[in-house]
Amino acid sequence: MPPPDDFRLVDAFNEALSHTNRGKQARYDWQVSVKRFMTWLAKEFPDCLYWRLLTRQVVRRYLDSFEGLSANHKRLSLQPICQTSGYMHREYGYVNFAERLGIGSKMKTTPKIVYGQDVLELLAFMREKHPRLLAGAALQGFAGLQLQEATRLTWDKVDLERGLIEISGEVKNEYRNRVIPVSGPVLEALREAYERRAQGKIQDVKEYVLLSKQGCPYIGASWQNYSQEMRVIIRQWNSRTDWTPKDLRNMLSTFATLKGIHGDVWEQYMGHAPRSITARHYVPRLASATTGEKNALEVHMAVFRFHVVEPLNEAVRTGFKHAFLKFFEPAPTKQVEPGEAAVV
Repeated sequence: MPPPDDFRLVDAFNEALSHTNRGKQARYDWQVSVKRFMTWLAKEFPDCLYWRLLTRQVVRRYLDSFEGLSANHKRLSLQPICQTSGYMHREYGYVNFAERLGIGSKMKTTPKIVYGQDVLELLAFMREKHPRLLAGAALQGFAGLQLQEATRLTWDKVDLERGLIEISGEVKNEYRNRVIPVSGPVLEALREAYERRAQGKIQDVKEYVLLSKQGCPYIGASWQNYSQEMRVIIRQWNSRTDWTPKDLRNMLSTFATLKGIHGDVWEQYMGHAPRSITARHYVPRLASATTGEKNALEVHMAVFRFHVVEPLNEAVRTGFKHAFLKFFEPAPTKQVEPGEAAVV
């Protein structure tokens, strides 16, 4: 059966979106990208109203409008088009014109390497010069929170007694919703922030942990103001550093890789979606328990503490001295005492 001729573009995008597993923020990003594409299409190809009229050449023309932007930006902006093209091919038999467009890989360069000792020095600098945003840097660097996860954190999601934080609400996908224990530097920064706020008499436990100089939360688009403030602080601390505020969370991955302990537990701690069939279908979701599920939460937090928090706390105590295996050095030999035969 040939594909229908009267399938409108807007209906195709809406139907494809309804069959994807996306969180509220991801759905919003999809709709924004589709709106931009439809606006461009109405200007450049006003007669292209139906899916059958959309071609690979049209999409390539649209791709040219992203001249000078990063490969990652192009990939995310064209994601609704590519996914809808695949959906329409599977469900209705249309040609999948978006296959192998050559948009570019997600990472054209390797991620920034951020060492734990550097983040500790940044926190020490901020504790003296910029204590207002100290908790944000600690949450990003030592708990792996994204910029907006840090700015959206409220005090009712922080358990200082048990050392837990809950990331929930407007997140990219279901895996971002998680409860995690935090290491010493994070807990210390949160306690200091709470004590400062308590002096101002916190009226509502749902108040935001991070506030601007004017006492306003960094919600909505204002999270970019937090990012800009952090960028200035990082430059004040070390003008030669090559990482930005969003790179702070790379410290956890850098640390886990150097220690050889990167794995599913660390991925779940940072809120990453599972990348393998085994991780998706067989590995339990340790971060899925909520603060109301006492028994499950205690078991899951114990796993996170053993694999993530304790190694981090130990590294902080020892100054992040990494002990690498020296594969090419000869094994130590036992000293042969006089009269003993050497063991071969």
